[in-house]
Order: sequence, then structure tokens, then C-alpha cells
Amino acid sequence: MSKQVTSEAKPKLIVRNARTEDETEILELCRKIYVKKELIYSRDQLHGQLHNFPEGIFVAVFDGHVVGYCATFCVDETIAFAPHNWFEITGGGYASRHDPEGDWLYGMEVVVDPDYRGLRIGQRLYTARKALATRLGLKGIVFGGRIPGLAKSWKTIGSAEKYVTAVAEKRRRDTVLTFQLRNGFEVHGVLPDYVPDDEPSMGYAAHLFWRNPKYQEIKSLAGRQRGRLPDTVRIGAVQYQQRRVASFEEFAQQVKYFVDVVADYKGDFVVFPELFTLQLLSVENEQIPASEAIAHLTRYTEEFAERISGQL
Repeated sequence: MSKQVTSEAKPKLIVRNARTEDETEILELCRKIYVKKELIYSRDQLHGQLHNFPEGIFVAVFDGHVVGYCATFCVDETIAFAPHNWFEITGGGYASRHDPEGDWLYGMEVVVDPDYRGLRIGQRLYTARKALATRLGLKGIVFGGRIPGLAKSWKTIGSAEKYVTAVAEKRRRDTVLTFQLRNGFEVHGVLPDYVPDDEPSMGYAAHLFWRNPKYQEIKSLAGRQRGRLPDTVRIGAVQYQQRRVASFEEFAQQVKYFVDVVADYKGDFVVFPELFTLQLLSVENEQIPASEAIAHLTRYTEEFAERISGQL
């Protein structure tokens, strides 16, 4: 008789700051990913990263093993957006150019174990970076991103600039750049000779950045004299029933009901379950493949944003 494994017993993926004891597994992960030994970090380089900016080094851990790793440091805007290569700006991979007064977070590395696809490891590491940039009140994130489809497309497209533009305009797809653009990053330009040993990218990198949407708000609060904080904050958590709805209007009315109830109880915030908008998939009353579900929901983005911002 087989033993049934409950959801509580299944291993979970967590993202946390890296520790010294993670170095061996990080090195093993890099050896697994990078064929050329020149691209593999040394233990001294990892020591340097952890010493120079420990809160900017993250690992993704699944079932007790490191399956993802990313490194960042702070840098001045002038340096971040000027032409550069990876070796120069990262201080040879040691993150030695970390500037505590820097106003941008520089992404120097992201490595994901290919044997653990489907866990959204890369997505979670990028989310951790964004959260760090927001918490530190930085303007955003900047880095040089690989464009591994360039070498195969060179004969037909002729330049890295044209290739990046084509991917940005969705006329071509690049396994790395397309992912980064979907995560809210914008193209600043192209960096030649960024990593000369990166043959699929022909040494080039897309110069990418993400603007922290809360930066102006943080800047404004920092320049304003703080008043007395409230003694209490009331939060209402909704137990939401995922029943079929016939229209977006019916969905909106259901959401409005819970918001009104929390308001009647003098609540300050109302919290809905994660992904509660999946209920909208029932509007068409048809079978939608899981791979297309999120894209399908984006059709409601504009109307949902308008309603949830105060027009419910």
C-alpha cells in the first residue's frame, strides 16, 4: 500500500539571502551551468560577494538544496548607464565596486538549475531583487542581459541592436531577453564585449533596466516630516468562494460586496486570496489550457485596474 504524501509534506521552494555555508552548492550549480571554466566563480569571488554586499546575494532552496543563485550590488547611476563590460563593473566578479550610496541595484548574476524547471525559480529571484531595490529606496535595477539567440540570427539580422529591437517589438523571441522583458525590464541599449566568452550572445548583452514604481513616493516621504503613526490598523481577510460568474460585472459586484463589508467594520485594508481573479476564467464557460490561462486573464487588466482603484 503506497503512502499518500500530503501537500504539507511536499518540499517547498524558498528564496533567502545566501550564507557562507551555501558556497559549495553555489559553485556546483555554476559548474553545472557553465561549460567554460572561465565563467565559473571561484570560492574567493563568492567570499567577496558575500563580504561586500551580503543582503544582495540570494539563493533559491528546494528540498534543502540550492537550485538558484543571484548576486547584486549597488552602483551610481552614471556608472550603471555608461558603456561597460561585466568584468569591469563587477570588480572581476567580486562585487568590489559596491557603492553603499549608489542609487541603482546592479544585477551581476542569475543562475538556475535546469533540472528544476517549472518552479519559477528565475521569476522568484527577480522578485527578490525588486523587493530589495524597493526596500532600499533605490531608483531601480540595471544589468547586462544575455541574448543567446543572437548567433543563430546573425546572418539574417546583421547586428545586435537590430536583434534586441526585434525581440522588444515581439518580432523575434529570445529565451532570456523575452523573459526579462515580460518581467517589466526595459531596453536602454546594447553592450558590446560584455562577456566575450559568451558565444551564443557573441559577447553582446542587452543593457536593461527596471524602474522602481515606488521610488518617487519613497523620495517624497523621505523629504517630508513624519507625523504620528496610527495606533492600530484594521485588516479584513476574505474567505472567497470560487464559484462560476457570468460576467465581469458579476465578479466586480462580488468583490465590491466584501470591500463594503470591511468598510462597514471600519477596516483600513481588505485582503483577497492569491489569484482570486482566476474566477474570471469561468465567464466564457469553455475549457482553457493552463498554459494560456494567465494570458487570457490579461484581457481584463485595464477594467480590473480601473475598478479596484476606487471605481468598484
